Amino acid sequence: MNSPRVVLLTGDGLRHAYVAQQLSRRLNLVGVLREAKAAPVARPQALPEIERAIIEHHFAERDEVEQRMLGGARRSPDAETKAVSHGSANSPEAYAWVRHLHPDYVVLFGSSIIKSPLLDDFDGHMINMHSGLSPYYRGGATNFWPLYYGEPECVGTTIHLADAGVDAGPILAQVRPQPDIDDRVHELGTKALMAGVELVPRALEAWSGRGIQAHPQDLTGGRVCRRRDFSATAVRQVWDRFDRGMMAEYLGNLAGRQAKFPLVTLN
Repeated sequence: MNSPRVVLLTGDGLRHAYVAQQLSRRLNLVGVLREAKAAPVARPQALPEIERAIIEHHFAERDEVEQRMLGGARRSPDAETKAVSHGSANSPEAYAWVRHLHPDYVVLFGSSIIKSPLLDDFDGHMINMHSGLSPYYRGGATNFWPLYYGEPECVGTTIHLADAGVDAGPILAQVRPQPDIDDRVHELGTKALMAGVELVPRALEAWSGRGIQAHPQDLTGGRVCRRRDFSATAVRQVWDRFDRGMMAEYLGNLAGRQAKFPLVTLN
C-alpha cells in the first residue's frame, strides 16, 4: 500500500521550515505552501517606546531560542513548494495548486484559517497541528496565554481535524513538552512544537487506518485567545510569573496539575 500523499500549509518562519523538514522525513510530503506571516503585533510603531521595546525583546528572545533549539531547518524538504502572500492560503491560486498535487491529506501548521472550498474538499482529511492544548486554550498565541494565567501545564500541542470553528475540530492526539526548572516561555513553546511534530505522523497514520477515534471537543469551557489582547503588559506578567518561581511550583506538583487538564493520547 502506498503512503498517503500529504500537502503542508504553513508559514514562512524558522519554526514552519522545521515542521516541513521533520514531516518530510516521515511522511510522503509532496507539497509545502508557505504563507507569509503577519506581524505579531498590529502597528507596533504606534506603541509607546517602552512597550514597543518590551515586545521587541520578547520576539527577539523567541528568535534566539528557536535558532538555538531548531537550528538549521531552512533547507527546503524534497517536495514541491509555493510561496504566497499573507492571507492568500484561501485564494483560487492556492486552491488550484493544492488540488493539482492530488493529496490524500492536508496538514496545517501556522497558516490562515482554511475555508471552503478546500476545507470541504478535505473533510476528515485535513489535520491541524495546533500550538496549544484545546479546548483549554484556543485561538492565537495559545502557548503564551497559559503562562500569563499561571498554567504551564496547558502548554502543548493538539493534533485535530480541521473544521470551520476556531481550533474546534475533533481531537486525534495531544502532547505536553517535558518541562525543566530553567525553562521559560520560548523554551516551553519550542519544546511543545518539537513534541507536536513528532506526533503528527503517528496520529495521521492511526487516523488514516482508523486505528483511533476522533474525540469531539467540549467548547463550553476553556479560553479563546485573541491576537489583539497581546500586549507589553501581558509579556511583563509572564516574565513576572517565571521570576516568582512558576516552574518550581509546577514541577513540585507535576502529576496533580497535569491531571486537572487531561489529554487525548494515542494508544
